[in-house]
This record gives sequence, structure tokens and C-alpha cells, in this order.
Amino acid sequence: MKPALILLFGFMLCVCSCKTINIATAQTKTTQQVILGSISADKEFIFQKEINHSAIPSYNVPIKLMVTPKIFTKQSYKAYAKAQGLQPYNINVKYVDSLPEKPKYIQLQIADKVTLLKALNGEENNGIKDYISHNKYANVLTSISMALNKQDLVGVLKAESLFLVENGYKTYALQLYNDGKKGRTIAFNQGVVFEYKATNCCWQENKKHDIDIVDLVGGYASCPNNTYRSASRAKKQINPYKL
Repeated sequence: MKPALILLFGFMLCVCSCKTINIATAQTKTTQQVILGSISADKEFIFQKEINHSAIPSYNVPIKLMVTPKIFTKQSYKAYAKAQGLQPYNINVKYVDSLPEKPKYIQLQIADKVTLLKALNGEENNGIKDYISHNKYANVLTSISMALNKQDLVGVLKAESLFLVENGYKTYALQLYNDGKKGRTIAFNQGVVFEYKATNCCWQENKKHDIDIVDLVGGYASCPNNTYRSASRAKKQINPYKL
């Protein structure tokens, strides 16, 4: 192969790889008040703007979150404004493109994946786990972008730590901690959600020769070795002579 063709081929591989990474990590715009940690069942969730809520797991133990402040751009503000008109809580965000100082929003992401997976595999979520195992399009919402009013935004950004907590039956909220003590609780419906990211389950045999969700991967990323996106495929790997 000629050197020029080799360089061209390498460049094409690089471009394709970059696109795959961007698709895998990008968040999807939505106008729905989606719930962090919930289960959706969308065939092509990466490209869809609306999602089909399927189940809300029980999280009896608080799950640590990571919060990242983001500055609104024209695109993100447009997505927010569209969602704002369809969600119940009124957030006043003023974005002026000509002004140097832009308003902020937050991106919330599940930080403690171990606790999340333990909950999904727990007895309290047996029905949901069974549902996910039989629905190849089911995924877990592990990240959202949302706008808050100024007081709540300042509180979240100043908090020492932040957790996803159950604030009632199948109702979840943000629990703020400062100096190791509980602070304010902010319900998700006090904000406007306009982006989300969903992740797929990876399955593997456990010590009881059943299958568990052992990891979560986004986009087109592969599951770790000896784990499978398909629960039925993971079941096929179980040796009947072990039972």
C-alpha cells in the first residue's frame, strides 16, 4: 500500500473513532422530567428526544452523586427553554448572548456505581431486575442536566457532598451534606431537566449460579470481559453441571 493511502486510512480510522467516542458520551436532549436512577426502555435512546419510563427502582441506601457546573450555551439554553415550557416548575434563567457572564446549570451523575448495582440486584428490586433481563432495550438513567433557581443552584454547588435519596415511595430527591451533616433536600421537580444519559446493563453469573447486573456501560461501549449486555446470553454461559 502506498504511503499516502496508509496515511489516509489512518486518518479515517481516527475520525471514526472520535465520532464513536462523542456519540457514546453525549447526552440526549429531552423535554421530560426524567428521574435519575430510573429505568427506561428505548430502542435507540441515543437519538431519541423522548424516553419511555418503565420502572423506578427502590434505593433504600443513599447513592453518592457527582455534580459538575456547566455554563449555558446557545444550544443548551435552547434545549432548556423548550423543556421549561413543558415542565411544571418555573425556573427563571436569563441568557443574553451578548453579555460575557452566562448563567449556569448542573450535570448530575451517579458517582457510586457499586451501591447502585447492589440496589438493582437486591431483593427489593427483584421484579425490576427481571424486567430488565427480559427487555434488551432497557437502560438505566445515570446522568441528567438540569437548571435550578439561584438559591438551589448555589446550595448544590457549595454542598460538601450530594446524594440521591428516597424522599417518599418511588420519589427521589437530592440530599445535600455540609460538614458531615444533612443539609437541604431538593426535589427533582424543583428543577428543569433538559438532557440525560442512559447506560446499558452488563450481566454475569453470580456465586449462586444466577445472573446479576455487574456493570453499566454507555453508548456503543463494550461490556467487560466475561460479561454480556444480553441477560439471556449470560444465562447460556452457566454450566448446568455446577448447579
